[in-house]
Order: sequence, then C-alpha cells, then structure tokens
Amino acid sequence: MKHSSNGRLIRILVLAACLLSARGVSAQSAKGETTDGDGWVPVKHLTFTPEDVEGGLVGPEGELIEIARRATQPSLIEIRAGFEAEVVKTMENM
Repeated sequence: MKHSSNGRLIRILVLAACLLSARGVSAQSAKGETTDGDGWVPVKHLTFTPEDVEGGLVGPEGELIEIARRATQPSLIEIRAGFEAEVVKTMENM
C-alpha cells in the first residue's frame, strides 16, 4: 500500500511541474511580443540589400613539405587451403 501512495504523490508532482512549465511558456510569448487574436505571434519579414564583398585568396606561408609515400607490401597472412573445410567440420561436431 505504501508504494501506491508514493506513486500517486509522484504523479501529482509531475503533473504540477508540467502545468507550471506550460504556464511559463505561455507567459514568455506574452511578455514582449503582441499576438493576434489566436495567440500566435505574427511572422516578421526581413529584407536585406545586396552588398559586394571583396577579398583575396589567403594561402599558407612557408615552404612546401613533400613526404615520401610508403611502399605497398603484400599481406603476411595467408589462409590455409583447407581452412574453410576445417571450420565447417568443427561446426558440425558441435
């Protein structure tokens, strides 16, 4: 019975927190912005004029460093010819 009353208290506290947070959200929109009759804030349209921006290409300063590439090596791991058959046989024995 004790768990039931604790669960009920937690539900009431969660519901109260939700109601208080919803009240705070509605108060935020009413503070500085005027709304139309439905409670929605009207959309603001901004117009920007085109401007020319001039600049130059910026590159690194200093000398170019060249690095030699590593040589490609063949793999040192070789799969035995009968390996797949051995795995299948092992799996059948399990």
